[in-house]
Amino acid sequence: MLNLFKKPYKEVGTPKQRIVSILVFGLFIFLFLFLFRPFGLAELKTKQVFFITLGFGLVTTFMIFIFKYLLEPVVTKNNWTFGKSLLWVTLIASSIGVANYIYITIIFLYMLYSIWTAILVGFIPVTVSYLITFNRMYRTKLEEASIPAEDVFWESDVIIRAGNPRNEVRLNPKKIAYLCSNDNYVTIVAISKDGQNKTTIRGTLKSAEDELRKNSRFLRCHKCFIVNLDFADRVTGHNQNMKIKLNQAGTEIPVSRAKADEVNKRIKKH
Repeated sequence: MLNLFKKPYKEVGTPKQRIVSILVFGLFIFLFLFLFRPFGLAELKTKQVFFITLGFGLVTTFMIFIFKYLLEPVVTKNNWTFGKSLLWVTLIASSIGVANYIYITIIFLYMLYSIWTAILVGFIPVTVSYLITFNRMYRTKLEEASIPAEDVFWESDVIIRAGNPRNEVRLNPKKIAYLCSNDNYVTIVAISKDGQNKTTIRGTLKSAEDELRKNSRFLRCHKCFIVNLDFADRVTGHNQNMKIKLNQAGTEIPVSRAKADEVNKRIKKH
């Protein structure tokens, strides 16, 4: 159990998402108190309830903004853990409660609410926000665990059989410049210190494409060619006679008209 509190903790989400969540929770406090009128609010007139609950929402929004944008970036710089995060959330909720208590007693001079009631109001948005953040972080970690980064595949050798179980060519995908097909044969062109190495196996280019699908740098640019974009130098010609110039291989790979737009986008992005 203690190890859980010592685990590193980092909130996920963009600055835009954070500010939207702050506004949403302020609005939630206002609507919740105005519609359900707990803590004796039902005894007041509707107009009074509206302004009092609106004030609760504004105070809550202001306090969360102060903590999240001014204090938190300074406090959470180094060695931030799950346990420290729980203490920080408790401090935020308590501060919101104290601020709301001061607001209701000094501004409106109503002694209808106790300090514990005000603190409870503070714990509502902070607790919900923390649960949402924790759930988002949990889902992110699950995605990272279930979908390995492409670099893992890129560093590992690939086995190309081209749909024929009798073939087995094991190569580092970083060294494969391109693949081309000729009838029922596939030629794999790899680059090494000694120059080009060509390996021809029996099979289909479609099956080879499926075996390389995990590595997004490979692109089927023609019915007879698959190219590794890491070796692409530039694109020449227009849509009807486009070709990919490979830098190290010194080869021009034809591009079909159907693939011309995709090739242009991928080359620019690459």
